[in-house]
Amino acid sequence: MRIAIGIVVGVLALLGIAASVGHYFVEPYNPGFLEFPAITNAHVILGAVFLAFAPLQFVGQVRARALGYHRWAGRLLVAVGLVVGATALFLGLVVPFSGNGERLVIGLFGGLFLASLVKGVVHIGDGQVAAHRAWMMRAFAIGLSIATMRLFFIPALVIAGNPTDQQIAVLSNLSFTVAFVLHVGVAELWLRRGGARRVAPRVSPSTA
Repeated sequence: MRIAIGIVVGVLALLGIAASVGHYFVEPYNPGFLEFPAITNAHVILGAVFLAFAPLQFVGQVRARALGYHRWAGRLLVAVGLVVGATALFLGLVVPFSGNGERLVIGLFGGLFLASLVKGVVHIGDGQVAAHRAWMMRAFAIGLSIATMRLFFIPALVIAGNPTDQQIAVLSNLSFTVAFVLHVGVAELWLRRGGARRVAPRVSPSTA
């Protein structure tokens, strides 16, 4: 089960990274990105960095054999994630591709992503390792959903044939919503089955 989840996570992370790279080879699907190139670039580039390195934080062998790396990489990834989340909120709320529906979806799950990162940091500061890991898993699950969204959205466009702008907006919002809900649901199921308790329950805050 864990191997299967690891493979799925790896494939989705690679898909998300590929989408970030592809952003620079095609015309932006959202004209609003051209209005805020610095914010867009920060979101795209740092999003790829987050997807590339965050999965390693959940590998038990890495934590056991390279705890120092796990700690400093975690601090860096939290900083990167905060920028990714903040820029996602900005783009989703200020220049949404799919109108008010996107504002609602990105506002809700973007806010949850940022809140999860902050709660993860607070818990590790208190030495609560299991709670820290649980909130970081929630944050990563939400961040990874951008790749799954494309697995729904692109086939939906193909099936639709020649959709109107309004239909594209609806399909985009539905794809985002399904992907976010699916990822949050799977993460919560995993956590309820004890996924976050497979580490020591407490460490000294001074060594976290």
